[in-house]
Amino acid sequence: MLRARAVLVGTSTYTRGLSQLDWSESNVNDLHDALVEDFDPGGVHVLVDPPDAQLVLNRLEMCVASSADLVLFYYTGHGLRDEADRLCLALPGSVDKPQHARNTSLPVDSVFEILQRPSHQRRVVILDCCYSGLAMDAPAAADLHLLTATSRKRKAAYRKEDRHTEFTGELLRLLGDTPGPLDLGTAYRHLDKALGGRGLPRPQQRCVNHSADFVLRP
Repeated sequence: MLRARAVLVGTSTYTRGLSQLDWSESNVNDLHDALVEDFDPGGVHVLVDPPDAQLVLNRLEMCVASSADLVLFYYTGHGLRDEADRLCLALPGSVDKPQHARNTSLPVDSVFEILQRPSHQRRVVILDCCYSGLAMDAPAAADLHLLTATSRKRKAAYRKEDRHTEFTGELLRLLGDTPGPLDLGTAYRHLDKALGGRGLPRPQQRCVNHSADFVLRP
């Protein structure tokens, strides 16, 4: 078992004009099931349609304050861009206009600033949303391992009839089909080959030192 904790956030229901994303709830619930046996007991927190950013940040702060060796943050939903072209993670009440994106959503750099606090922990962020590659530009992401579903300018891929997005669905298949340890570098190489081979947006990864060796499953 890993000494690890996770916050898994999925936004599926939107009230201010964004399209509904039914598979976000399936993404987070199924990822929870894939990780829960290998993480700290009670350490995998699922937040579906959180009403505000502070609820997410409070839960993340709890994980950071724990004795865990690894903290994982995952988000699935709409990715928005603010006026400075910074990535914002949509919440139910988010507005898809640059001038309103930041104050109605969860700015990704707010997540990164919390994760920067415990330098002794391994910190991993996985983002499954449009424009998720913009996360690479955030100064506070400098010491974090990042894995994103797509690049700075591309939308993430999904099919309405499927239970999962293309990115998270492939990650779940990998977790289900791989016996023994699975590290982030192996996961990225598989995702890049599988998704790129189907003509889908290619995921992005940024490592810090040996962070590609961090395991999602021991």
